[in-house]
Amino acid sequence: MRIYFERDWMKELLFEGWVYEKPLLVSGPGGSGKPLIGNFFADEWLKKGGNVIFMTASTSIETHKRMMKHLGCELEKYEEEERVFYIELAPQIEDIEEVSENSIRANYVKPEVWDKALDFAGDKVKKGSDLGTLVTSASLNLLFFSKTYGEKMYEKLKFLVKGEDKNYFYVLTLNSDAYKDWAKALEDSSYNLMVSGMSENMKLTLKVIKMHEVKYKDEEIILPLTPDIIMEIKKEAEGGRTNLIPAIRKL
Repeated sequence: MRIYFERDWMKELLFEGWVYEKPLLVSGPGGSGKPLIGNFFADEWLKKGGNVIFMTASTSIETHKRMMKHLGCELEKYEEEERVFYIELAPQIEDIEEVSENSIRANYVKPEVWDKALDFAGDKVKKGSDLGTLVTSASLNLLFFSKTYGEKMYEKLKFLVKGEDKNYFYVLTLNSDAYKDWAKALEDSSYNLMVSGMSENMKLTLKVIKMHEVKYKDEEIILPLTPDIIMEIKKEAEGGRTNLIPAIRKL
C-alpha cells in the first residue's frame, strides 16, 4: 500500500513514495504552513482516485477551498463526484450539525464526537474508491486546551499516529509550540514524521524526519509557494485560533 507523487518537490523528498497505512504527522512551530502540506497530500490523493475528509479548525471551509485552489486543486469537481467531505470544528455546539450535503459542523474536541463525525462523513463519500479515504486535519494542538477532553484527545491521537485506526488513512498536523511534551510524545510515536518551518524571508521549509519502510531525502527543502499565499494563510489561521481557543478552554 504505497502512493507515489506527481509534484516535483514531493517526488524529490519521497522518491520511494509513502506507505500510507501508517499515518503521516506534520509537526512544526506556529505559522509554519503545516495545513498547506496536508493539503498537498490531499490533492495528490484525490487525483489518484481516493476520497478526502477535511477536518478544518482555524480556517473556514470557504477559505479552505480558496487555499486549495491556490494549489491548483478545484474541490468543486470532487464534491460533484462525492469524494470530498468537510468537518468544521465547532466547540460551541454539543454534537454535530449537518450544514450541507458534503459538510457538517462538529464539536470534535470530544473524542466520541470525533468518531461520530468521521463515521458520518465516511458514509457520505463514494464507496469503493481506489485508495480509500484520507483524513486530513489541522491545528490538532487546539484540542489540548480543553480542561475536560484535552488529555483524552492526546491519548486518542497517540492511538491514531501509530496507525491503529484501520478505517481511514491520515495526514495529521500539529503545532509543536503548544503542549510541547505531548507534541514530542506524538512525534516519537509516529511512524512517519515531517517537520515544517518558516525562514526569515517567508519561505516555507520541510524536512522528512522518518518514513516507514521507504528511503527518502533527508535534507530540508523549500516549497514553491509565494509569500502572498503564505501570509494569507497565516492571517486566516491566527484569526481562527483567537476565536476558537476561548471556547475550547470552557469544555
